[in-house]
Amino acid sequence: MSVEIRNPQGQPLTTADRSNAVAESLRQMARVSRFADRKKGIRSYQSHVKTDPLIPALFVLCFLIPTLLAVVYFGFIVSDRYVVESRFALRPALGSVDKAAPDQVGTNSGSTSHQMVAQDSLITTNYIMSRPMVEAIEKVLPLREMFSRPDIDFFSRFNADKPIEKLVKFWHNRVHTAIESGSGIITLTVNTFDPQESLELSQAILAESERMVNAISMRARADAVVESERELKRAEERMAKIRVAVAALRNKDGVLDAQKTNESNLKVIAELRTARINLAVQLIQGQRDLSPETRRIQDMKAQLKDLDDNITRIERQSASEDPEQRRILADSLTRFEAFDADRADAEKYFSKVLTANERARIMAERQIEFFTQIVQPVKPESSQQPRRLLLIALIAGGAAVVFTATVVARKYLA
Repeated sequence: MSVEIRNPQGQPLTTADRSNAVAESLRQMARVSRFADRKKGIRSYQSHVKTDPLIPALFVLCFLIPTLLAVVYFGFIVSDRYVVESRFALRPALGSVDKAAPDQVGTNSGSTSHQMVAQDSLITTNYIMSRPMVEAIEKVLPLREMFSRPDIDFFSRFNADKPIEKLVKFWHNRVHTAIESGSGIITLTVNTFDPQESLELSQAILAESERMVNAISMRARADAVVESERELKRAEERMAKIRVAVAALRNKDGVLDAQKTNESNLKVIAELRTARINLAVQLIQGQRDLSPETRRIQDMKAQLKDLDDNITRIERQSASEDPEQRRILADSLTRFEAFDADRADAEKYFSKVLTANERARIMAERQIEFFTQIVQPVKPESSQQPRRLLLIALIAGGAAVVFTATVVARKYLA
């Protein structure tokens, strides 16, 4: 028996109407199913949470206990640390670049360069964090007592019975350095458990660092002085040897100075010739008005003859027409010229070496580099470390993340 389905108007349903009705019925069933599954899942999760006995324990263990410990330790137990910050830069001493060049005097005591200052800045930062620095500071300050006083909390306190290696490691937590690559400014940060001790420690580190920077160049400066003195001695011996040779030549030839003798002869000849020219002019002028037989004309002619004889005699002596005199003067003049050139060169070199030796000696006795204090260390009035609220918040946040991750892991692994 078939049943004919009709619409609300009483007309039979078409095929399209039947398809739409079926689709609408299926959609309604799907909505009901999803809502039921969601409610079931929520009820399942809530029941799981309510029925899982480890959730409260995990909350206490992962979140509550770490947070309470952080509040107790950082709020009431941890010791205050007082920070002293100073900034400085290495600068060459004034006048340290005013030195003779190595190739001029035979020494290698060159001037301080910017590259040397940059290298010394890096050396300083490494030395501050090294064991030799800790050992040097221990000689002037009671480091172990400063870091192991009973009023310091247990976790921040240093055990004074531990070896130097442990003290160096602890030092790295109390002292920090940083250098700016562009300007070369070094920042030194010191934190201890007492404001006065922080200031004293910072000042001691600066003093020891400055001493070390100048000490590393002390050997090079001493070697420069020794080398300069050795070169000065050689230059002095060379100059003395040339002077002895010149003196021996004078004694042998009986001529004090061949060059000066020759110059003196030339000067006398020039003066005689000048006098002859003046006398000849006077003679010519006198002959215009006077007779050649007059006394004045005859005297002028006699004076001209004497001048000519003297000029001829001196020229003959200078020209060395006498073979013996020519040999003495020629040989003496040649050797004197050679010795004089060597003497002038030796004296000039000796003067340069002497100047370089004086400067090297002065540089060896003075301070090459200075610590230019940009920010002086100042005694702190309040503690800057530890940052209590920040540390408590970080620990509480980390504990919350751990607890949430644990709960989610148990849900999906259960």
